[in-house]
Amino acid sequence: MKTEKLVQSEENEINELLEILCSNEGLKREEARKSLVKKSANSLPLVIELLDSEEHICRWEAIKVIAEINSPDSIPVLLETLTDESADIRWIASEGLIRMGTCSVKPLLEEILDKHDSVFVLNGAHHVFSELSTKQLLPSNFPVKKLLNLLKVSGNPSSLKILIHKILEGLNRKSR
Repeated sequence: MKTEKLVQSEENEINELLEILCSNEGLKREEARKSLVKKSANSLPLVIELLDSEEHICRWEAIKVIAEINSPDSIPVLLETLTDESADIRWIASEGLIRMGTCSVKPLLEEILDKHDSVFVLNGAHHVFSELSTKQLLPSNFPVKKLLNLLKVSGNPSSLKILIHKILEGLNRKSR
């Protein structure tokens, strides 16, 4: 009984924080964001729901929370958000993938294969791989320069797909 009350109490608190997260008061939103990040796993599913909001500030704050939680469970959401209509939301999603480090590499490569015709995905991937390279978070022998060049030239999807398949094969061999 106590556990059930505790769970309900936490859910109520998260819902209150989500309301504040969508308010017009910047400082209160920032405090709510920090509190939701601290609750991480408990708040993540409810925060993800805000990405469907028509309100830009709700989506912006939601993706900030998701990116800052830094959970591998959020990688699919960050990848999906790379196609958001808003550039600043896409940027935060790519920053979240960078924060994830090496665990975002394989899913991002697979996302490029799936959405190689999306300029937003290609631009986001370019940013992520560029930063991961700078931070030396890519696997050894990763052909980052070649990949970055192909991500810039969206007119050559077959070369991009071939390279990504080769990279994925290499990553799969290393993980065995």
